[in-house]
Amino acid sequence: MEDFFTVTLTGFYGRPSMIYVNSDASYRDGWAGIAYQSDNLESHSRLVQCQTSSEAELRALLLAMSAAEQAGLTDVIFRTDCESAAQPDRGKNEYLRPLRDRVASYLAAHPGWRVKKVNRTENVLANTLARQARRSADDVTVTVHSEIAVALIERAGIPETRQGRWQVSPDRRSSSRTAALTAALVLLAKGATPIQVI
Repeated sequence: MEDFFTVTLTGFYGRPSMIYVNSDASYRDGWAGIAYQSDNLESHSRLVQCQTSSEAELRALLLAMSAAEQAGLTDVIFRTDCESAAQPDRGKNEYLRPLRDRVASYLAAHPGWRVKKVNRTENVLANTLARQARRSADDVTVTVHSEIAVALIERAGIPETRQGRWQVSPDRRSSSRTAALTAALVLLAKGATPIQVI
């Protein structure tokens, strides 16, 4: 009589395949398209307000990390072409500390995760998504009567300074009513919080 043995070959193929998630941002004039792209996650992009390109890159990375956590991914390399996002512990800007701390918290909670700096040519798909998201603030052409334009700007909560300039983003003022109207339309479409005068 022959004996048969059932053997479970746990880990026979080694560690689970590493998953790569690319993130990128496209920043201009207080607005940024942020995005992540991966063959293992549904790619995603969005338009956000931010003060600098470094903030935008960190927000893109955090968007990717949030998606990876929700998907339950345990072995992930997040790839970015931004040095400050790849090494958030070395940043010096204090206003970015909360974002850097969030990145550090994700990495501490997931030992199989790490962030890697790559060349821009290796990040083309995420960059394309980010650029498309950022351009969504620019791609709509409208003709609006001046009185309606003023009403929309006021409705969006975009303040006008005493010097006759509009606070079109947290760090940018403009004397152009067109720029103020563009910012107003984006804010109203997003349901965003009114901009504060600085």
